[in-house]
Amino acid sequence: MKILSARITVQDLAAAAAFYRDVLQFPVDEHAGHAAVTIGYSRLIMEKGEAFSGVHHLAFGIAPTKFGRIRDWLSKRVTLISVGDSDVVGGPDGWHSRSLYFIGPEGIILEYIAHDEYSGLPFVGLQPFSIAEVGFAVDNVKATIDALAADFGLPAFPPQTEAFAPAGDTDGLLILVDRNRLWFPTLDRHAARAPLMIGIDAPVRARTSSLSEWTTLVSL
Repeated sequence: MKILSARITVQDLAAAAAFYRDVLQFPVDEHAGHAAVTIGYSRLIMEKGEAFSGVHHLAFGIAPTKFGRIRDWLSKRVTLISVGDSDVVGGPDGWHSRSLYFIGPEGIILEYIAHDEYSGLPFVGLQPFSIAEVGFAVDNVKATIDALAADFGLPAFPPQTEAFAPAGDTDGLLILVDRNRLWFPTLDRHAARAPLMIGIDAPVRARTSSLSEWTTLVSL
C-alpha cells in the first residue's frame, strides 16, 4: 500500500510552505489558497483553513542505509525530539525501524522513518521517498481496522490494541488511534480535529470512505 497524498488545513499557509521548502528542502508549489509539497512519489497538500484542536501526524520514509547521514543533515535544520537519552527512536516490536521525530508547522508531529525492509528500493539522495504514515483518530479503532480490510484490502499491521492500530504495510501505514490517545513521543497533544483526506494506492481501488468525522480515505 502506498500513500499518494495527504490533504490538510493550516492557518498560516505561507509559513507552512516556507518550512517545507526552506527547512526540509522539498519542492513546493504555492497557489492561491493552497500549497503542494512533493515528497518522493507522494504529495502533501495544504489548504488555508480555520484553527482546530490537536495536531496531525505524518511520517516520511527514508533509506535505512543513509539513516546516519540523514540524521546529521536533519539535526542541523530542526530540533530532534529525544526519547530517553537518544533522538534515534526504535519502532514497535516487529517493525525493524528507526525514527527521527520533530515538530513542524502549527505543532504537526513529523517523523522520518527507516524500515529495514526499505533496503531494496531505489533511493536517490538524502530526501524521503514518500509519505510513509498518516495518523488520525477514530471512534472505534478495531471496527475501523476491520472496515479497512474489507473495503480496501488493507491488512492489519502490528501492534493491534484498542487505542492504537496500524493498517497497511511498511510502504504505507495508516495509524489509527483512539480519540483520547496522545501522540508519541511528546505525549502532550491529541490527534487533530480537522479535515484530513488521504489518497492511497490499495489492493481495492475506486473507493471512498469516511473513517471519522474529519477523515476521508480515497483509493486512487
